[in-house]
Amino acid sequence: MKKYFFALFLMSAGMLSAQELTQDLGEFNEIKVYNGLDVILKEANQNKAIVTGKNRTDVKFKVDNGILKVRMSIDEILDNDNTQITIQFKKLDKIDARQNASIKVDSKLKQESLHLNASEGADIFADVNLDNLYVDTNTGAEIEVEGKTEDQEVSINTGGKLFAKNLKSTNTTISIKAGGIADITANGRVEAKVRAGGTVNVYGNPKTLDQNTLFGGKVIRKN
Repeated sequence: MKKYFFALFLMSAGMLSAQELTQDLGEFNEIKVYNGLDVILKEANQNKAIVTGKNRTDVKFKVDNGILKVRMSIDEILDNDNTQITIQFKKLDKIDARQNASIKVDSKLKQESLHLNASEGADIFADVNLDNLYVDTNTGAEIEVEGKTEDQEVSINTGGKLFAKNLKSTNTTISIKAGGIADITANGRVEAKVRAGGTVNVYGNPKTLDQNTLFGGKVIRKN
C-alpha cells in the first residue's frame, strides 16, 4: 500500500512539473505585459519566468534594450484564461500593463523611484516604499498602490483610475482629464489640476492644497 501511494505521489509530482514551464530571462529593468495576461512579480536574485496553464508554451518573452515584453502568440490571444505567469526579477524601474493585462507585485518594492503605467483596461497592484513614484493611467485602466512615498506625480486620462488612499505621500502633483478618478493621501503639499469631469479625493489633511478645476472637474477633501 505504501509503495502504491509513493508511486501515486511521484506521478502527481511529475504531472505538475510537466505542466510548468520555466525560462531564464536576460537583464531587464522594465516590464510590459499585453493580451490580458495575469502576471505576478516577485523580487529575487535572478530574472526568471514560470508559466503554468494549458497555453503555457504560447506565452512569449522578449528582452530588448532592458525592456521585458510579455505577450501571447497571435494564434492564442483570445485563449489565455488558464495561463498564470510568475516573473522573478532583480530590479524594476517601470511596470507597464496594457490590453487588459493584470500585474500584481508580490514583493514590497523598496527603492528610490518607480514608474507605474496602465492603459486599455489593464490593472496593476503594488506595495511600495519609495522616494519618488510616477503614475500614468488611462483608457479605463486601474492602478492600486499602498505603502509610502515622499513625492508622487500622477497623470490620469480617459477614465483611468488610481486607488492610492493607502499610499502615504508627503507631496503629490496630480493631473486628471476626461473622467478620470483618483484617491490620494498627502500630508504636505497637493497640486491638483482636474479637467472635464475628473475627480480627485484628497485624504491626509495636506498643509497646502492648490487646485485648478475646469469643465466639471472636482477636488474633494476627505477626512
